[in-house]
Amino acid sequence: GSWTMQGVYAYQSSGNTSARMNTGGYLILPYLNNPTSIAFSHKASGSYKTLLLEKSLDKAETWETLQTYASASGDFARVSATVGLGTADSVLLRLSCKAATIYIDDVEVFYSTMAEEPGQQAAIKAGSISGQTVSILFEKGDGQGRLLVCQPDSSVSWEPKDGVSYTGSFPKRLPEGQILVSSGDEDSVLATGLEPGVNYYFTVFEYNGQGNDRNYLCPGNYCQARTSEEPSLWADKNQLAFRKVIPGNQRYQSIKIWAKFLVPANDSVLLSCTDPNFSLSRTQNGEFVSALYLPNNNGEISGSEIFVRYAPQNFGLHQAYLSISQGNLRDSILLSGEGSETENYSYYIAPYGSDTNGDGSLENPWYNLQKAVDTVRAGDEIICRGGEYFPDAMKDGSKTTVRISHSGSPGQWISIRNYEGEFPVFNFKEQQPKLEGNRGILLTGNYWHLYGLHITRAGDNGIKLEGSHNIIERCTFSYNFDTGLQLGFGHDFSDSGHGSSNDGSWCAWNDIIDCDSYRNCDYDTNYGSDADGFACKMHNGRGNRFIRCRAWENSDDAWDLYETDYTVVLIECWAWRSGYAEDHAWVKDVVAVSHGFSGNGNAIKMGGNGTGGSSKGKHEAWNCVAFNCNKSGSVKGFDQNSHDDGEKLVNCLAFGCGYDFMFERASANSEYYNNVCLGRQEIAGGQESNNAIGTATDKGWSNKLLTGITYNDFVSLSEEDAKAPRNEDGSLPTRFARLKSSSPLVDAGLYIKNPYEEVFPFLAQAVYGSARDIGPYELEEGNISSAPSLLLTHQPEFNFEVFTGGAGSTQLTIRFVATKSTIACLEIISLEGKRIFIRTIQVVSGGQYSLPVRLGNFKKGVYLCKITLANKSKIQRFIIH
Repeated sequence: GSWTMQGVYAYQSSGNTSARMNTGGYLILPYLNNPTSIAFSHKASGSYKTLLLEKSLDKAETWETLQTYASASGDFARVSATVGLGTADSVLLRLSCKAATIYIDDVEVFYSTMAEEPGQQAAIKAGSISGQTVSILFEKGDGQGRLLVCQPDSSVSWEPKDGVSYTGSFPKRLPEGQILVSSGDEDSVLATGLEPGVNYYFTVFEYNGQGNDRNYLCPGNYCQARTSEEPSLWADKNQLAFRKVIPGNQRYQSIKIWAKFLVPANDSVLLSCTDPNFSLSRTQNGEFVSALYLPNNNGEISGSEIFVRYAPQNFGLHQAYLSISQGNLRDSILLSGEGSETENYSYYIAPYGSDTNGDGSLENPWYNLQKAVDTVRAGDEIICRGGEYFPDAMKDGSKTTVRISHSGSPGQWISIRNYEGEFPVFNFKEQQPKLEGNRGILLTGNYWHLYGLHITRAGDNGIKLEGSHNIIERCTFSYNFDTGLQLGFGHDFSDSGHGSSNDGSWCAWNDIIDCDSYRNCDYDTNYGSDADGFACKMHNGRGNRFIRCRAWENSDDAWDLYETDYTVVLIECWAWRSGYAEDHAWVKDVVAVSHGFSGNGNAIKMGGNGTGGSSKGKHEAWNCVAFNCNKSGSVKGFDQNSHDDGEKLVNCLAFGCGYDFMFERASANSEYYNNVCLGRQEIAGGQESNNAIGTATDKGWSNKLLTGITYNDFVSLSEEDAKAPRNEDGSLPTRFARLKSSSPLVDAGLYIKNPYEEVFPFLAQAVYGSARDIGPYELEEGNISSAPSLLLTHQPEFNFEVFTGGAGSTQLTIRFVATKSTIACLEIISLEGKRIFIRTIQVVSGGQYSLPVRLGNFKKGVYLCKITLANKSKIQRFIIH
């Protein structure tokens, strides 16, 4: 559409074109359908210039003011406002200048894509009826499809929520007892798996749209039907898949049996299986036999539990049927397993999967991550197909938090990762905002590796991590109602159940690698005051590290190390634009916001507990960047926050904050080397040398200080370049914070060995020229004069083996022995040079590792397998037949 304007002119400055508005000038956007919010940048030629944002729903006949802004000189200020007309058409928005001159740039409008609500509900009636089935016939409404729900003994009180598509295999049982029977555009549906002799109430809801755009017509129309009182016998599962078990070991699963109206009423139900690899028992610790009888009570059995044991006697696939019979009734359950050299297995979940009818295979995946988590054991992996998940499993009976409490082992990590080339998103939008403990994922187990997941809209933290020896890698956290990823416990450690104080082993040795966290915002009486991008606080253990992570536009701080018990390390992490209320208009679309915004807005808060300084540990930041945190003129980039135990900052950069560096409490245990400050700082004391600043101050660094540094010393310091996509290997974008060759920061620093490069060799930066550069990144021009000692250290030889399993195999196994404690990287590469698989794991020196790789998506041919330990790589060829 076209824009309407009066008193508005194009204005060019530094290669950028913006709109210049005179007094009385206005800018009207084209007609909009379903607008939810608007964002734009503005500044003025002086102070207190009034700018109005207005809306009209009657084609410009009348205007209503949405927001009033006081525009001022200086840099453009980015603002956003809620429009809240997600179901309205032909909306006009107007920006009006009440006092010249005001400049407008980068106008963005956000829309609701919610489909239009159907106007006519479907009608339904019952057709044929049996003991466990009812046929439902539809007289269709005017929607694209309809959702059928039933409930025993009373009318359906549940209604679907707009924006949620109920997908996957049906039927689905809801926690409140309702059954989702079907979703689609069929003329009739057969409801199965019902209980005989029960009144069922069926309700239909017409809908339009797909995915998050789905819009339901409520209330629904209903009908009633009673299933027949006829002899019926059924189990809660139709198959049991035991996966891989080493011969000599055994694995157990259970089923539940129901029956009604049995004839004759006093005859027992017979369960039997003739395959010697499978056996049955009434209890897991009881005697296992090939056949057993299950007594009934006056013709009924109410969920009696039967245990099935798989104990393979040899290698190979085993498949059999568990027969269930009584009188003329027959049912069966498919049993399967594999006698294997290893018990490590890959389980799959998918947005179209089913916890009820799936078996966790690639072909028949589960839906809920919790289902897979409860199944895996040490050495297994969970592979998440791409798409959006709306978790609905409630492990504790009341919350949809995915709870991970059991553990892998040093040589047998458990992993949850994305399917290669796909992007799984776990949307917890059904959780109540800021309900205590309503996290997306609660990880209390050890030796887990989470890779390539996106966690959003959790009612509290995206992930709360309390376990040890875990890796969170390539994960994203956004729009959660508290900190995206938080390590630690609560204010009182004794509440954790691990004693009165942390001895360093609880919530310890966790690595957060290549993760992003943005636009997280809490909502309670202190709206915005708690949600950080990342946090390691409240009684963490030893050895927690954040590596190459980014946090931006979070309501409180980017990083918070409040009330720590031990050192926390940040390496090559970027933090910017914290604490701006306008970045969190999305909250108002979810909850009714009545409190004032209270976000602090710091970038990296390195400890503290108010003026008490109760946090402990000498925190470290290497090659980190903190910038554009200046909502009030006093917030900080790197902030001591009254922390007394000292800190070490090496090759860090800060700019655009109220205070770029604020370390107001003197500490002889503090160190600052090769850092760059482009704005204000306050440094109370400590060891320091070879730092750089724009203008020197008597409250800052002084030893071998380089002054006169400006923004022009860098190729780019823009938020756009900081927010650019990561490189294929997960590393950060390559324009931001890089030096120009003309900068006096080049060759002006000290060489300070980064001790973490030995564990993470991808962090190593060779030194070009006569000395290390000041700032986070070395300018890679000229000759390498020296390099981190790691690159010169001899590494012992290691070897590995690849087992393909021969023709028709669905999996290869890679075995190796780690020569040191480090990160191992496994890659599979085609002969054309394309990397088609990558996996990283933490390994310990001397550990023996066996890594399974599924071959389902690999074509026949020759491939290269590459393993890198520290800086040493080995390559082998293998063939898929």
